[in-house]
Amino acid sequence: MTTFYIQLEARDPARNISRSYQIIAGQDLFGDWVVELTYGRIGAKGRTKAVLVADETAARHYVRQCLNKRKSAPKRIGVSYETVSVGGEWTDI
Repeated sequence: MTTFYIQLEARDPARNISRSYQIIAGQDLFGDWVVELTYGRIGAKGRTKAVLVADETAARHYVRQCLNKRKSAPKRIGVSYETVSVGGEWTDI
């Protein structure tokens, strides 16, 4: 399924903040585009949310929206997210 993915982490040991956020986008077996978000505390199972979108353009748009929300993390949780890994066809997102 994976066409592109990114994994982000926010850590501040002094404040006991340890969060992970992963986005995976691609086509499923039926050719539908799916964006899968997995988030939660690092080392825990976390939560997963899958969103069906119309096409690759819509998937990239949804991923951009999710990443823009992660930019506001310093205001919300006091720590910014850092990119841990990126893969696939991750150009122009």
